[in-house]
Amino acid sequence: MRWYLPRRTLVLLIVSQLMAVLPTWDRVGLVLVAVNLFCLAWCSGICLGRFGQPPRWLLVALAVGGAIALGISLPGKGVYLAMVSLLVLGYSLKVLEIKAPRDLFALVLFGTFLLATNLVRYQSMAMALYLLLAALVQLSVLLSLQNTLPWPRLMRALGRMSLASLPLTLLLFLLLPRLSPLWQMPDAQSGTTGLSDVMSPGDFSSLAQSTELAFRAELPWRPAGNSLYWRALTLEAFDGRAWRQADFRKAEEERASSPNPGQGRDWTLMMSPSSKPWLPVLDGSRPLSSGLVYTSDRRVLSKEPLAKTTQLKLRQGTPLRDKDSDAVLAFDQRLPQSGNPRTRQLALSLRRQYPSDGALAQAMNRYFANPVFRYSLSPPPLGADAVDQFLFDTQTGFCGHYASALAFMLRAAGVPARVVAGYQGGQYVPEAGFYALYQYDAHAWVEAWLPPAGWTRFDPTAQVAPTRLSQGLSGLASNPAFSAGGGWLWQLKQQPAMKWLRYQAALMDYRWNRWVLNYGSGQREQLLSWLLGTSDWLPAALLFGGLLLGALLLMHWWTRRDRRQPLAEVSRLYLKGCKRIGLERLPGEGAEAYALRVAAAYPPLAAHWNHITGLYQRLRYAQAEPALVRELKRRVRALPRSVKMPT
Repeated sequence: MRWYLPRRTLVLLIVSQLMAVLPTWDRVGLVLVAVNLFCLAWCSGICLGRFGQPPRWLLVALAVGGAIALGISLPGKGVYLAMVSLLVLGYSLKVLEIKAPRDLFALVLFGTFLLATNLVRYQSMAMALYLLLAALVQLSVLLSLQNTLPWPRLMRALGRMSLASLPLTLLLFLLLPRLSPLWQMPDAQSGTTGLSDVMSPGDFSSLAQSTELAFRAELPWRPAGNSLYWRALTLEAFDGRAWRQADFRKAEEERASSPNPGQGRDWTLMMSPSSKPWLPVLDGSRPLSSGLVYTSDRRVLSKEPLAKTTQLKLRQGTPLRDKDSDAVLAFDQRLPQSGNPRTRQLALSLRRQYPSDGALAQAMNRYFANPVFRYSLSPPPLGADAVDQFLFDTQTGFCGHYASALAFMLRAAGVPARVVAGYQGGQYVPEAGFYALYQYDAHAWVEAWLPPAGWTRFDPTAQVAPTRLSQGLSGLASNPAFSAGGGWLWQLKQQPAMKWLRYQAALMDYRWNRWVLNYGSGQREQLLSWLLGTSDWLPAALLFGGLLLGALLLMHWWTRRDRRQPLAEVSRLYLKGCKRIGLERLPGEGAEAYALRVAAAYPPLAAHWNHITGLYQRLRYAQAEPALVRELKRRVRALPRSVKMPT
């Protein structure tokens, strides 16, 4: 049996299907995307009378083909992706089985659940707004099927239903306790900070092209811009071209603990989703939040991947005294036995001039103040002896080039040195009091071992491009030589209008993460204490129950009001007309019988009142259309104000 959907319902169904499946297209594979589009096209053909119901063998072939495609593409991609892919396959095939209204109801429920699964992976404000719009489109499918309202009235009805549910939604969000999930999906989020434990000289120039948010930091003080170094990891193993995290540091991460934070200033790190353990922190910061550990190279790590934007508490104080062993310091002097001979010779010549390690490190850092060195987003490629070619031939590079060259020179002169990767600077947002750092703020600098101070920071980039430290990477946008290397897209992002838009978006996204995504038991207890003076469960339960009952009653009253209001208006207008005529209706007298008496009592008014009677009956017993209600109002107003009935 074939069941035809109204054309408007069909259009909304297609839009709702596409909106529900679209966020998954980049993960479920081309085969499932093709199945979804094919099923939508066939359903459209059925409803338009072009096709019949698909044969059973076709449905079986689509199901088996989709299952085979899933079996080939999903191994190793995680439980979450497998679940979503199965939902997409079932959701697509269900469209071809719509034979009655109940099938459409089930499909809308299916699509709403599929939309909700995206909240496991995407939690940004933009995605939340998209999913809300998609859910409203799903609801509009049912509304369009149940009545024939014109588009404007259908949208208004949809808006009224959404507003009626808003009080209950806010109540559940604010007062309902947050429960831990009954399942865990560690593979649900693949976001990273952008940093890697391997650094080649050109890596940071590619990160500079990204405007993805890395993290936010709420500091109760305003440090100078050139002191905002957010260290994430140390790179100590060098193979002649790339710097890597040493194996003994990785082993140390497994047994790291959280020391006594001591005295200092507390601050909050709002970290973006990341699959990496390291966190970008100010030097001297130690963890306060649970699940964080501290390592001997002054790094802070998270024991678990951060699947969502997370607020972490830290305390910055005096850095703990460095206690690296002689074996670690010897490791931080290692270089390959051969390669980069010119740089080695330069380092030894500077060593002869500066016997002191401190003076030598300062001299090597000042070496990059030579105007021949240029800071660029598009440095030329380097060959086998990369450090030699950079220092003596190309002399053009990004922060990774300069940090790598300085660390090599220090080691060649016998000074322990390592590269530190992290972020530098940050965009301060005074409206909310936080710093926002993006992937283009990624930075690399050098630490040298100088007794008795221990590890001391040197940043050769500050010698080449001091504006980079004081104003951030965007401060170099006015430099034509630097901007040209970024390409037209990077230059477009540095325009004032684009920077203003990014600023406003950052502020909105911060508030979304601060007050919505990270709203937890602590904020809930504060709210209850403010409302009730206590956060005990019994008063909270009574408050929640009372407000919940009130919200449900409000929703019931609102829906009944919407249902009765047009009929009440029609009855009021009709009775007003009867009163204006002055002829009293008899008990139990119907509208047509009353019209006959009006025609007999006052013939000149018969045609006019018969029209009013027809409008009243149509509105009262068919459907209260706004245009007809307005017509009834005009007809009643046109009645004579005083009618003298014959005696």
